[in-house]
Amino acid sequence: MIEKCLPLKDPSNQWNNYCPSVPAAIAFFALFMVSTLCHIFQAVKWRKPFCWVLIMGGIWETLSFAFRITSAHNPTKKGIYDISFLLLIISPLLINAFDYMLLGRMVTFFLGDAKLMGISGSKMGIIFVCFDVVSFIVQIGGGLLSLSTKAKDAKLGLHVYTGGVVFQQLLIICFLMLTISFQRRLRYRLGPKKRSSKILLHTLRVSLALITYRILFRIVEFSSAQGSKVNLYINKHEFFVYVFDAGPMFFALLLMNIWHPGAVMQDGYKEDEYFSQNDEGLVLQNGAPQGYHPQNYGRQNMYGYAGVVGEAR
Repeated sequence: MIEKCLPLKDPSNQWNNYCPSVPAAIAFFALFMVSTLCHIFQAVKWRKPFCWVLIMGGIWETLSFAFRITSAHNPTKKGIYDISFLLLIISPLLINAFDYMLLGRMVTFFLGDAKLMGISGSKMGIIFVCFDVVSFIVQIGGGLLSLSTKAKDAKLGLHVYTGGVVFQQLLIICFLMLTISFQRRLRYRLGPKKRSSKILLHTLRVSLALITYRILFRIVEFSSAQGSKVNLYINKHEFFVYVFDAGPMFFALLLMNIWHPGAVMQDGYKEDEYFSQNDEGLVLQNGAPQGYHPQNYGRQNMYGYAGVVGEAR
């Protein structure tokens, strides 16, 4: 723990707005580390290699607070402070990318070849992750520029970063429309996995809501005029970092620990196991409409019902 903070007006002090709380940084370092270790275990247990994206996000968050602790003990070392700041502002992009990948896999797992708004599950994750990479490049570029010692360049960097998070939020809004389409398709699936699939979908949406909550804060922070009341108040109070950034991201990771995708989308589960065949078509053993089958689900009529196997065309 820091015995004494450097004067805030000391030009060599990187923490020129407040004296950072080491206990708070240690607490969040521990929280992110435990959650990340659990994700590593769960990814191995359920054999879900795509979870590496979420794990990397957790690692970056953990490292961010490790460097924050180090920086608090070495307040004159600009490099340590910069690394902590950059990891904090870009790690949520990986958690966001995981959400995009997850819905694509949910579509493939539960709906087979069905498409949402013309996009297949296999392409959905690729498209949104590519856009997320663009947002990542813009944000990290803005973040690096904001660390410039020149006030003009630093201000430009904040504007660039703000543009990146606005773009990220627009992607999330478009993505939420796909989750609504997925939920509508899921209503007609009556197998044993229906409840768990709904819980996983709600977990995905809450994760996106937490990311949105964090994005809105960053937009307010970086778009407010330098030296304005809002800007000064945010910069001079450390709790904003924990309440509006680190906290939401930790809960996004925790939710995926509690309702892990691997527990729902198990490799041994086959949709066809819950169907039996009769003379007229296919009948779901758990009460689905006669003739319903997931392979035909992509062929919907205007009322949202799939065609029946063998019916007249």
